[in-house]
Amino acid sequence: MKDEKIRHSAWNGSFYPANPERLSKMVQELLDKQTEPEINEKIYGIIAPHAGYEYSGATAATAYRYIRYMPIKNIVIIAPSHAEMIKGVSVYDGDFYETPLGLVPVNRELAATLAEKRDFIHLSSAGHRLTGRAEHSLEVHLPMLQKALAQQFSIVPIVFHDYQWKICSGLGQAIAETLANIPDVLLVASSDLYHGYSYADCVKTDDDTLKAITAFAPEQFCQGCQASQYQACGAGPITAVQVAAKQLGARTTRIVARTNSADVTGSRGGWTVGYASAVITA
Repeated sequence: MKDEKIRHSAWNGSFYPANPERLSKMVQELLDKQTEPEINEKIYGIIAPHAGYEYSGATAATAYRYIRYMPIKNIVIIAPSHAEMIKGVSVYDGDFYETPLGLVPVNRELAATLAEKRDFIHLSSAGHRLTGRAEHSLEVHLPMLQKALAQQFSIVPIVFHDYQWKICSGLGQAIAETLANIPDVLLVASSDLYHGYSYADCVKTDDDTLKAITAFAPEQFCQGCQASQYQACGAGPITAVQVAAKQLGARTTRIVARTNSADVTGSRGGWTVGYASAVITA
């Protein structure tokens, strides 16, 4: 493994347990506690939050319960870059992402193909680095996937922060073109919702944001987020995933869980973050 490039876990012991046994047990319990969903249609993608597991883990697990045991082999994960300013879109140029549960291989062939589709999509370590404030919004999804899926899978890890419609739509179209003839794939958009100090505003803003997401009109959602009508730190990832899923044949986005940090902790009056999970289906 000496010559391989690994993005080591940065938030184990913070957003989720560092101990493999504790982490495995925690995620297993989060998945088991969710109601077994009835799945009658093809699932193209999911939207799930990326906060610490104690806050949004149950909400995220609801989405992951929908794809549990599915024969998914390749997963495109799109997450926001909160700290590092990135030119265009950064597709990880390494070999593995690491979690306490093991190494997750990067599908370098798919990553390279995707990067060739648009000039603003780059193979890069930008947004994936451990220096400075390492990004958490992609990493936290991996233990969920490692426990939800029975077989090994590979990922195409993507981060960006320029949420202009031309970037989001171009990325989504490029992903659809890349995956057009690839079986057993899944799209994952990483996003939390409202951030602020008002519980009432959180509920109202999340109502509006989730209504826009379920309308499955990615351009209107993207423009609404740019105009501050809606609030989602992963507005770009959600938009890109919806564009890609729609081009691949999806017709519906359905919210399967929602909450916020105040409801989870039982403490209102301070900083509040909204969470929701959705599935994108035929």
